[in-house]
Amino acid sequence: MMIVTAILIFLVGLWLSAFFSGSETGFYRISFVRLSIDAHAGDRTAERILWFARHPTAFVATTLVGNNLANFLTTLGISLAVTAAATSNSNSAGWTIATTLFVSPIVFIFGELMPKNLFLRSPQYRLLRNASLFRSFYYLFAPLSFPLILITRWLERLAPPDQQSTTLVLGRKRLVQVLAEGHEQGLLSDIQDRLVNGLLNTAADPVDASLVLQHRVLGLPETSSRDDLLAHARRYGLTEVAIHRDGQPGEWFGCLRVVDLAIRDEPLNGLIIELPIVPSDSSRLEALLILNEATAPLGVVSGDGQTRGLVSRRQLTEQLVQPQAPA
Repeated sequence: MMIVTAILIFLVGLWLSAFFSGSETGFYRISFVRLSIDAHAGDRTAERILWFARHPTAFVATTLVGNNLANFLTTLGISLAVTAAATSNSNSAGWTIATTLFVSPIVFIFGELMPKNLFLRSPQYRLLRNASLFRSFYYLFAPLSFPLILITRWLERLAPPDQQSTTLVLGRKRLVQVLAEGHEQGLLSDIQDRLVNGLLNTAADPVDASLVLQHRVLGLPETSSRDDLLAHARRYGLTEVAIHRDGQPGEWFGCLRVVDLAIRDEPLNGLIIELPIVPSDSSRLEALLILNEATAPLGVVSGDGQTRGLVSRRQLTEQLVQPQAPA
């Protein structure tokens, strides 16, 4: 009977060792970006794990108590088994050595190595599946873990404040790391990832790098006919035709969409889209915002009272989503 009791105690201790060892590995391996998104989406299980992420001392204390309890139970089970075997055998020292040699690899493989490997491979799935059970152990071990939490917090007060934990705005490099992690976890599609990298790496570039100089603009005077405008668009593959004041080639003031010219029979004056003014010291992102606000496909880049050229909303957008290597 004592042998059966010893085996049961040993198996419980082995299971606890596997549970807490694996949970500890999974906790440090899990993607907290994805976990936070799932929690904000209403996933109650993710909220439980996220609570421990925001209170790491509670997680560490619970894991510490659980691992110590597991070690105690496995040791107790082995001791009871050795004692039971020794009472029926005169060679107690031999039984002790043999049991230790036999059980140690079992505890290491099934109580440490295998669960850590499993949680390392799929931390999100296994932590979420065991979240309720871990929280139950947190409340069960509270009388023992709470003093450890208090001691940890007291030691934290003596240590210098953690600047990273008090930062409300992510730094640029940290933001890039978070977004890269999100892409690896499947949270960002390829186009979203490229857009984010474009915003971080090229959005602040000056708009001058994207403009078409005024003497290279493929436009026509405002007196051009519909047929001339359509023929000009076909010749150069344009979707919009910029127009300037008659007799003033550098005075770009509007544009006409080719699709409007082709399907709408309204007078040309009613189809002209006025071009907004984009300051030459603007960034690409600022220029894109100006064009979007004006719902204009083109904008006039002007500086020091002179027109420098035109900038295209489509070109600015394409530059933002081009594959970029994060800086």
